[in-house]
Amino acid sequence: MKDDQQGAWRYFGTREVREARQWAATGGIAVHENLFRSRGRRSAHLLAPDEVTLRTAARSVGCLPEWIQRTRTVHFDLVDPMLALALLLCSNDAPGPV
Repeated sequence: MKDDQQGAWRYFGTREVREARQWAATGGIAVHENLFRSRGRRSAHLLAPDEVTLRTAARSVGCLPEWIQRTRTVHFDLVDPMLALALLLCSNDAPGPV
């Protein structure tokens, strides 16, 4: 892991799930856009290297702790204002507002 990656937020497009998981596994915060919309709204997954970091990142964009998703990859779903805030925190060129 690079020092500049530790805790750095980065956006990943719909076809970059492997890259998003790798970024998170090596210390970064990944915002991975979903291919499918949630009730017609743009949505993304928030990923992090561990659950403590994930919960902290999620809280920083307005997610509640009970919203955590415990599937194959532990994550938070981001929509509307939470997604917009997360995109602002991404260090690369994330797409514009939600």
